[in-house]
Amino acid sequence: MPAPRDPVFRRRVLSALILGPLAVVLLYVGDLAFTAWVAAFAAAMAWEWIHMSDRDAPPVAYAIACATASGTVLLAGQTSVLDALAWGAAGTLASGIERWRRGWSSEVLGVLYVALSAALLAAMRAEPDHGLKAVILLFAVVWAADSLAYLVGTWIGGPKLLPQASPKKTWSGFLAGILAGAAAGLAAGMLFGLEPVRVLPFAVLVALASVGGDLAMSVFKRSFGVKDSGTLIPGHGGVLDRVDALMLAVIAAVLSARLWPLGWAAS
Repeated sequence: MPAPRDPVFRRRVLSALILGPLAVVLLYVGDLAFTAWVAAFAAAMAWEWIHMSDRDAPPVAYAIACATASGTVLLAGQTSVLDALAWGAAGTLASGIERWRRGWSSEVLGVLYVALSAALLAAMRAEPDHGLKAVILLFAVVWAADSLAYLVGTWIGGPKLLPQASPKKTWSGFLAGILAGAAAGLAAGMLFGLEPVRVLPFAVLVALASVGGDLAMSVFKRSFGVKDSGTLIPGHGGVLDRVDALMLAVIAAVLSARLWPLGWAAS
């Protein structure tokens, strides 16, 4: 069992102490400040995905991917979701056409995945009545699930979850992540006046998506033959390594809230 003095863990904590407060401030401010922050992250994520999936990709592939991801986010946060989806679809099509000349690659689906997840996060925060609370609820579930899954899986260990994709992920970490995410979501939801019967299923689903998104990115990276998506964030690797759990979680959160409204009261 690794000691808490593990240098990788210390770097993860230091990165979180730097990026966490900045994200919280920008989340609170909202509007263009938060949207621009997400757009910058989306561009970095798109660049990392192209770099992972096709090391020989030409500059135009990077340009299309970054423009698609960041543009979709800016439109979702500042204009309308429909405009954002149209831009994202057009950019994904352009990426597919560019890639078609060199043969099929999963880089095209990656562009769509990055653009959609980041844009939904910006659109969620832009909701005038309860955008701030909704994103806080989402972050509470994801951060709790991601953190506890890592800590329990690293320090306790046990049977491996999917060793062929990620040799470090364990069933103990998976279960701890689900329980922690559900508990954090329930607590945050009740703090905001949401009924437990509504918020608990939402939190469980988002926690599952959070842990699943982390595992899915491990599968992708293993298929690309890389350990980390990049080196931008110490202790985490690239931007995709840091937000992989959030990407699938925000998609699950939006779909869940549409199918099973949480019952937000107007702010």
